[in-house]
Amino acid sequence: MNSLFKRLLNVKGMVVEDVRVADSPLRPEPVLEVRVRPHAGMLRCSRCGRRCPGYDRGGGVRRWRHQDFGCWRVELVAMMPRVDCPGCGVVVAAMPWAEPGSRFTRDFEAECAWLMTVANQKTVSGFLRVAWRTAGRIAHRVAGRLKDVF
Repeated sequence: MNSLFKRLLNVKGMVVEDVRVADSPLRPEPVLEVRVRPHAGMLRCSRCGRRCPGYDRGGGVRRWRHQDFGCWRVELVAMMPRVDCPGCGVVVAAMPWAEPGSRFTRDFEAECAWLMTVANQKTVSGFLRVAWRTAGRIAHRVAGRLKDVF
């Protein structure tokens, strides 16, 4: 199951621990929750990218919105371990599927940025199930990353 979901999620450097459908009255629709963690030895500083030893398990569980699987909204769920970086001190470890501080996976952000170039506000918001303002912030972040690369 681990390798199947890794391929479906298009995410390297992680282990899929569990997959479940989260359906509660607090959610407008069921969500496919995928519990993940980085591979052992893959912990890196979220600021400088250097490999670092783990410090602790961090401050709890975080969620990242991923691309939908058909009609299913998908969220990656993981603990946020901290690392002891010689240069940056104790910081949250970088996650291979998301940028530091983002609530969305890199794949979701790339899809959002592309869709904003070919579709109108109503289509983008409806297809991705996010507010137009949120989509704009995501596209801004992606454009900033691309600017740094080139």
